[in-house]
Amino acid sequence: MTVSMDDVRGKMDEITGKRSMKELLIGTYDMRYLCKPVFPYFRKSKGVPPPMFFGKDDFLGLFVALVMGLQHALAMVGGLITPPLLISNLGFGTRPGTSPPMPYSSGNPAETQRYLVQASLIVCGIMTFFQVLGVRIWKTNFQFGAGILSCMGVSFTTVPIATSVIGQLMKEQGHTFEEAYGMFLGTIAMCAVIPVILSFFPIRVIKKIFPPIVCGITIMMIGVHLIGAGFKNWGGGAFCADNWQHPPAAKTCYLPAKYPNGTSYMQQSSLCWVGPGVKCGDPTKTEVFLPFGSQQYLGLGFLVFVTIIVLEIFGSPFMRNASVILALLFGYFIAAVTNHQGKKYVITNKIEQAPGITFLWTTTFPLGFYPPAIIPLLIVFIITSIETVGDTAATLEASRMQVNTEDGTRRIKGALLNDGISGIFSALATSLPLTTFAQNNGVISLTNVAARQAGFAAAFWLFLLGILGKVGAWITTIPECVLGGMTTFLFANVIASGIKIIINGDPLTRRSRFILACSLALAFGVELVPQWATLNLWPVTPGMSPGLRGLRDAIILVISTSFTLGAVVALILNLIIPADANANTCTTKALPLPEGDDSNSKLDCVDSCHDASGCEGCEPLPPVKTITGGLEPAPTVEVTRDNTDRV
Repeated sequence: MTVSMDDVRGKMDEITGKRSMKELLIGTYDMRYLCKPVFPYFRKSKGVPPPMFFGKDDFLGLFVALVMGLQHALAMVGGLITPPLLISNLGFGTRPGTSPPMPYSSGNPAETQRYLVQASLIVCGIMTFFQVLGVRIWKTNFQFGAGILSCMGVSFTTVPIATSVIGQLMKEQGHTFEEAYGMFLGTIAMCAVIPVILSFFPIRVIKKIFPPIVCGITIMMIGVHLIGAGFKNWGGGAFCADNWQHPPAAKTCYLPAKYPNGTSYMQQSSLCWVGPGVKCGDPTKTEVFLPFGSQQYLGLGFLVFVTIIVLEIFGSPFMRNASVILALLFGYFIAAVTNHQGKKYVITNKIEQAPGITFLWTTTFPLGFYPPAIIPLLIVFIITSIETVGDTAATLEASRMQVNTEDGTRRIKGALLNDGISGIFSALATSLPLTTFAQNNGVISLTNVAARQAGFAAAFWLFLLGILGKVGAWITTIPECVLGGMTTFLFANVIASGIKIIINGDPLTRRSRFILACSLALAFGVELVPQWATLNLWPVTPGMSPGLRGLRDAIILVISTSFTLGAVVALILNLIIPADANANTCTTKALPLPEGDDSNSKLDCVDSCHDASGCEGCEPLPPVKTITGGLEPAPTVEVTRDNTDRV
């Protein structure tokens, strides 16, 4: 059988959609809008008008897709590298009271840190691909992945639990960092089935059991907890922040010990020697060692923080979307080209020693199981599941797709299923669990691009950054103060997200304010004074059995962790406190009535008064004028700089 040139050209036209080579490569997107800075304080500076909207399956062109994908990757990467950096920091340092000093890590903690950063990027790239792809499950009404421009990232919610559990396993039970981290990964792999199970429940049932006020309190307290870690890094580092004030002296301390029945406890000892306040700095990546809170550290971190603000005001849409990583790069550059008394803030030995290409499982951890972490992790996965429902719905709205339809519900459940499978896979791939990221919704709104091609490109960039060993090594050379200026902003965004969920999800009635006050009272109290729940609430006794010790550790872990305590209190109060009797009697707005309808009936309450008492019903708005064939056309909507719609 012969094939003519006309047949070849016809097949190519079918594949390319009869697009020109220029359109295939660069598409039709207006790149001027993406790249031109804005000067908002000049009246004549209006910038470039936003381009046409690109829907889920619209064609972008190869170059535009790569640029858009890079935007999404850069918007995420600051949040992706922060959790593994914080967790791997636990492997540095030595056990107190040991001579010679015994390190927490059985291997090279710097190499472990590099690997964990790259494993996170690789896993995020792989699972983002499946999230964007959205594969229908055969002969069912379910799918795996949302099938929209929605990206996966490492969840911040597991960081407080991870630091608490791993620290406890290392300091109280004598495990190495690798053993403790492996036990935490094994526990995660088991608990990650929660989002899988929830993906088969009706969405309304999930939201009713776990309303916005419960999720908002939890997410807000996670941000409050993490702000402390950001500020410690900003001042020079977490270890020197915790040890800056000790004078050189012998000191009574507590060392790990075991009763004859094998139960571990902390035994008082007078053999500890506490040296003077340590100076900040890791000798594998810097030559500068200064006390915590030195002007140099605070200045470098403040430079990063201010750069984020400047980019938000004057930056182009591309720069604003990538403001976090661009500010981090700028702060790193300043630190790299400056020195202190002839000594460098940044040395590149790690980069030179790192492999060119790497992948998962080049470093492994012995999987184990830690029962006391089950309850806190179950709470974490339930909260991230609720968050995924809201984030996916927001992505559908930003993509101009219907949410409350069969298709929208299927996509939200597909995102939940992907969350669960990602949690199991990431644990087996030596990474912390993933969740649907919300940062990408802002990128979609700002660029007017919701095409899945950008999502596939973002997955490609994340995977590429993950397998390049030099990239991971470079990330581990970022000075702690520079990283702290960036992470403080990220963690404050977590707090803002929690507040937004509380405000948007539930009107602040007397009932909701009461739940909020009770939950935050205990959560903030434990956050500020953690020993309130850890010292004598349930002390360990010599005759305590291993099973009872495990139950005790689980309960103490829940009570001593601010966001889990806040979530449990809010959940219980939400179930037992009855709704306000007249919560639905006041309104503040009404929908427009069709012309000719003179009905004066009141409408249902719409997120209105803070207190039900003293509210009056709202009157219907003026009728909508009609034209031939129906209602007046909708007014033109202009997208403003703050991503809101202006009529």
